[in-house]
Amino acid sequence: MLLSYDADRRMAGDRQVMRANTPQARARVAERLRYALGPEGRPAGLSALALFWPHVTLAQAGDPLRAARAKGRRLSAAALEAAVASRLSDDAEAAAVTGVSPDVDDGPEAASASAAAAAHEAYFAWPGALPEPLADAGAEHMARAMDGDTPSEALLEHVRVTLGTPAARTIHPDLAVLAAHAPGNVAWRAVGTVVGSGAAAGAVTDAGLWDAAVRLADGLRSLFNRPDSIALLTTLYGDDRPYWRSVLDYCADGNLQAVLDEYLFQLHSETGGKNLDDDGLRALVGRAVEALGLRRATYTAHDPALGNTAVPLTARFALRYGGSRATTDDDAAGVRQASVREAFNSPFAPFVLASTSVGQEGIDFHWWSHAVVHWNLPGNPVDFEQREGRVNRFAGHAIRKNVAEAHWDEVVGSGAGAHSPWRIAFDAAVVAARTTQTRMGEFAPWWVYPGTARIQRVLASYPLSKDESRYEQLRSDLTLYRLTLGQPRQEDMVRLMTQRGAGGETVTIDLRPPNVSAPTGHA
Repeated sequence: MLLSYDADRRMAGDRQVMRANTPQARARVAERLRYALGPEGRPAGLSALALFWPHVTLAQAGDPLRAARAKGRRLSAAALEAAVASRLSDDAEAAAVTGVSPDVDDGPEAASASAAAAAHEAYFAWPGALPEPLADAGAEHMARAMDGDTPSEALLEHVRVTLGTPAARTIHPDLAVLAAHAPGNVAWRAVGTVVGSGAAAGAVTDAGLWDAAVRLADGLRSLFNRPDSIALLTTLYGDDRPYWRSVLDYCADGNLQAVLDEYLFQLHSETGGKNLDDDGLRALVGRAVEALGLRRATYTAHDPALGNTAVPLTARFALRYGGSRATTDDDAAGVRQASVREAFNSPFAPFVLASTSVGQEGIDFHWWSHAVVHWNLPGNPVDFEQREGRVNRFAGHAIRKNVAEAHWDEVVGSGAGAHSPWRIAFDAAVVAARTTQTRMGEFAPWWVYPGTARIQRVLASYPLSKDESRYEQLRSDLTLYRLTLGQPRQEDMVRLMTQRGAGGETVTIDLRPPNVSAPTGHA
């Protein structure tokens, strides 16, 4: 609880976002990406809506993988934006409906209905803001898709204005940036990678795809509205610019597209990679949204110096393992444990997990981790193996890094449309693992794959600790333990052989069954 409290204080308090780390102070931190109404009931958050509204036409035009395939190489964010701007300009000229909007210094927040040059107006004026099946959907239907069955009146008014924007292929300096990096468009493209291609894609409708994308995008909006996110982005980009622009820059600099492509591939793989329908896609995206929106819990400490006075503390990530007294219904039902685990197994916070030995067995932590720090050493090699086994698992982080490093060219050269780039990369890795030159074995590529990434073992060393000498003995025991399973770790095996005078000899383990044609002496 204290660690979680201090993390909040350092992130938001020291950066002047919160005056104190209290529920009241957090409540006073205004959400910067909200759908509010200004004077005369006019929408005041259309720039936020443009960030998180999946625009089908612009999302297709801003596809970074499509641009990389066209160029045959990796593209920086700036190069991608230039390529998208050129494509949009060509499309506008071909349609002969081009309008040029001057740049506006104070950004989309200052735009009104009469300021036709604003970026959000150009965004929603561009044809294709909705998939064809939803083209005639009303504002209330669209608002419910974005915010549940009871959307706010402010959101309804934003959607009404958006759907009433006259269609025109208007060019604006921010249009290419929004097409390439806006979370709504990124979400639409990422969701599209798991729906399959050809006949497999038929089970997910265009309306279902847009619905899943907008739900994922709204989950990202909640993430960027958190005090710690606001503190981070204002530190990185300053507080003298519109927050929506900092969000765009952060999505570009952090390559949100690659992050979501990989995350949804992992979620889909866990289901066996089966074909999805609209309901299955919504459920898959729901898991991502839940990890993004992990709620705070309230825990209660007691001060013995003050008559055991209760001291309530809130924590977003701190988690009780066990304990007889639970302070929230979620905690009591064990829901929070699963939620924190899901959040850690996402590419979003938390990024570090500290656990007692209760977390060393039977739990997967490998989706975005390949390093284990041992605060102390267990007493036997089985427990040591179990600890590292949390991050050394099927399609783990290190495996994916090596597969991506080895097979980027196949992804760029595939021309496979919306098909998952990760599926293409792993299909190429499967072929590579089966070639006569490599023969990596049946565990490749999902369990082992050569490359620069590997499982990292870090041993915390303390002055006068016995762990250093115990580590050498434990590593020898661990090597023999692995040897009995036929899966030795090469560097440990070589070290053990050297210590025992084996020199440079090569030792092989033959796990083939006996030759059934040989006489055995039995009938």
